[in-house]
Amino acid sequence: MTTTPHPTQEPRRAAATAAAEPVAANALTETEKFILEMLERLDAADAKAEHLQLALHHSRDIGAAVGILMSQHKMQQAEAFELLRETSQDQNRKLYELAMDVVNTGELPSRH
Repeated sequence: MTTTPHPTQEPRRAAATAAAEPVAANALTETEKFILEMLERLDAADAKAEHLQLALHHSRDIGAAVGILMSQHKMQQAEAFELLRETSQDQNRKLYELAMDVVNTGELPSRH
C-alpha cells in the first residue's frame, strides 16, 4: 500500500533534498535556482505560520488565565498579567504552562 505524503511536507522534502546534494552554483540553471529559492521561502513561510498559530493559541489561554486572576483577586488586567508573569519567573516555568494550570484548576499555584 502506498501513501500520499501530506502536501505541506512536499516543499520541505524537496528543499531538503536539493540542499543536501552539493551542486556547484553554476551547475544550476536560472530556473532551478529560482525554484530552489521559492521552495526555501515556502518552507520558511510554513514554519512561521505554524509558530504564529501556536502563539495565537497560547495567547488565548494566557488571556483566560489573566481573566480568572482578575476575578479572583479583584485586580486590573495589567496587575493580573504581572502576577502571572512574576509567578512564572519565580517558579522557573513557561508563562503558557502556568496559565494552563490556572485555566485547568481555577487557581494560581503558590509562589515559591
